[in-house]
Amino acid sequence: MPHFLKRLTRFPKWIKRHTLDSSQPPCALPSCSGPQSLWERFRDGRRPNGTFLQGVYYCQPQCLEAALTSQLSRLRVIAPSSPPPNRIPLGLLMVARGKLTFTEVQAALEAQRRARYGKIGEWIEKLGFATEQEVTTALALQWGCPVAASFDPSTIQSPGSIPLPILEAFQMLPLNYVAPTNTLCLAFGERVDHAALYAIEKILDCRTQPCVAERKSIARQLDAMRQLPRPCDVEFGPMNDFVEMARIAASYTGRLTPEQVRLSRIGHFIWLRLNVHPTARPRTRSIATNLVFRLATDSTRPLPSTSPFRELLTDPPQPT
Repeated sequence: MPHFLKRLTRFPKWIKRHTLDSSQPPCALPSCSGPQSLWERFRDGRRPNGTFLQGVYYCQPQCLEAALTSQLSRLRVIAPSSPPPNRIPLGLLMVARGKLTFTEVQAALEAQRRARYGKIGEWIEKLGFATEQEVTTALALQWGCPVAASFDPSTIQSPGSIPLPILEAFQMLPLNYVAPTNTLCLAFGERVDHAALYAIEKILDCRTQPCVAERKSIARQLDAMRQLPRPCDVEFGPMNDFVEMARIAASYTGRLTPEQVRLSRIGHFIWLRLNVHPTARPRTRSIATNLVFRLATDSTRPLPSTSPFRELLTDPPQPT
């Protein structure tokens, strides 16, 4: 009899261990159908089914999918940021520093206009008017950033990986991570994109600082990364159907059961990062999966024709 009573006293303790914590936040979806049944709570064990999306809690997969649909529809219509209009054009900056003459800048702009591709700095190098180091130094002055002399991105301990398609689109690489200040330094080979830096801060939950590196060095590193497997990066698109995006994202969240999901738009991409609780996938080394949706865009816009002198004063439009 005492043995039987001992078993009865264990049963309430087992229920207490396996029920959800009473401090669990309420679901943020107004139309939420309510908490799970008692059997579902027992079946799933101690860990709640809910997921935090952008720091907001959703208790069930269907709640999370509805929230993802709303978030993705909002991000899809956000236009990519344009370069700030008050920057000193690269050619004018190099003329002011005595690195180029007006005639050389005019020739580089004309070559760019005829070819209808490439950045002005690239054409200055191709025509032999300046070295890549001189162009990189001018870019650093243009954007108010330091110059990265040399780097090996494979050696840094970053707060999280950035998907390769995004790195390639912005010609950037993680350069250094300072853990005490939670700061990630990113090197750009072309123009510094502060909107991309802000989006990365939101996704990786860290601070970012830009610097400028030689364009060819960035391109070589990206090409080497392209040869390596990246099983945690999954790319979709081009596509613009945000309902389909939400369905795909919900499918991954249902299979991986992430503890937190963060998303943001970076240029023509929507990036979702699924942070999985370490106990959910004990046999895997990575605990995060990146979903990258490439948005369908019109990339056939021609370069407007303007006079060389005007292009010196207002940064020349670039093909996208």
